[in-house]
Amino acid sequence: MTIWAWIQPVDRVWKVVSDAEKGTLSVYNEKSELILENKGMSKEQLSLIEQNFLKIVATNLSVNDANPIQIIEEKKPVIEHNYMYA
Repeated sequence: MTIWAWIQPVDRVWKVVSDAEKGTLSVYNEKSELILENKGMSKEQLSLIEQNFLKIVATNLSVNDANPIQIIEEKKPVIEHNYMYA
């Protein structure tokens, strides 16, 4: 299950829930009222909607499906002391 925040005009945020296992896509308005629900979709159909629409207009809020943050060990530059500029 993936949860998306879809920002609407006039400071509204709709919640979109896509569930590939159940084959459903549900859209809730800012009052948590169900305004759209599609059932019986294949994983390929949901993936197509997520890739070509939701990733462009919405923010992925799911920790499981979001790109994991990669921790890269950053080397600090060695600063050499130059007595000429001291």
